Amino acid sequence: MKKENIKFKLLTAIRYLGDGFFYPFFALYLVNRGLLEARIGFILSISPLLAIILNPIYAKICNRIKKTRITLGIISILEGIMILIIGFSSNFYVISGLAILMAIFGSCHYGLMDSLIAIYSDNSHQKYAGFRLYGSAAYIIATAIGGYTCKYISYQVAFGISFILFFGSGILYFLIKDIIIEEEKEVGKTDFKDYKIIFKNKKFVFFMFFYGLMLALTFTNNNFFGTYLETRGINSDGYGLVYSYFVLIELIVLIILKYMKKQISPYILLIVSAISLVIRLLVCYLYAPVWLVILSSGLRGVGYGIILHVSYQYVIDLLGEDKATKGIMQCTLIYSILLFIFNNVNGNLIENFGYKNYFLINMIAAIILFIYSIFIPIINHKKDNNEINSPDL
Repeated sequence: MKKENIKFKLLTAIRYLGDGFFYPFFALYLVNRGLLEARIGFILSISPLLAIILNPIYAKICNRIKKTRITLGIISILEGIMILIIGFSSNFYVISGLAILMAIFGSCHYGLMDSLIAIYSDNSHQKYAGFRLYGSAAYIIATAIGGYTCKYISYQVAFGISFILFFGSGILYFLIKDIIIEEEKEVGKTDFKDYKIIFKNKKFVFFMFFYGLMLALTFTNNNFFGTYLETRGINSDGYGLVYSYFVLIELIVLIILKYMKKQISPYILLIVSAISLVIRLLVCYLYAPVWLVILSSGLRGVGYGIILHVSYQYVIDLLGEDKATKGIMQCTLIYSILLFIFNNVNGNLIENFGYKNYFLINMIAAIILFIYSIFIPIINHKKDNNEINSPDL
């Protein structure tokens, strides 16, 4: 058990370390190659678009823990190779083609990875956040060093480091032992029945839409936050430090929630995460001083840290270990659909109407999310009462 814990923690750290040397700087790299926001938005939308298409395919392939583990190992290495090649490309069409291949291998990765870690942590009576915080810690290091590497050495070196780390994480997947789940079975005729059970669970459905919108708004604003800060005089090295800062806040939130003796209701936490998103976008919309914009970006760490703490264990509690992977993949699917829409819309919004209108529209969406978060516990409470009062059949 101890060796397996080390493997999972090391895997999480190395994977996120590799991610942190590439994905936070991808949009800035595209700006460096002379692309405008609309084209950047299109390239960034490739991954969520393919996630929509590939989600059911990966869910079908990864019908057992062993298959999930092996699949993740292969696609991690292939994704790293695409990242390496992108660093030596400047043509829009070539980068778009490589982004398609990269998305084929990486667009569903974290949904599968999170379900694997969540199932292992639940199976070993541990908390998912206890493993995920290693990823956050690695991201702090990667984004801080990555920003300086991009500016003072080259993007190619940063992307090359990302490739090496992705390759290493791929190898680690093959070294992990399989998790034994008694309910685990082959996907066949029961597949449709499983999804029917999942979507009959109204608590899960309400949470799924919250999760999708919250993460889509969080990550579409991450994608354009670096380009926004660049218009206000913050280059890749400064942006790397800003990214490290809000991931540090995320890590602190995860640690606090992990070690709190008295557990806070997940519904309250979800409301807090939605409020943090609204405030962050409001500060940007008001074009507050740069120092305040940077300070408020720490709220991204608060909101996302809460989602990481709540989401995966909550899905397991609602659906059980045997259906958790399908549930998490459905959450990822909704998120991918919304992120695809937001990345395209936001890229065109920025190019045609500027950042102020972009932040206004995203803030309105965040306010809708906040209102929705208030209704989640109310609706779930009514459902619980109906189930208690309904006669047994």
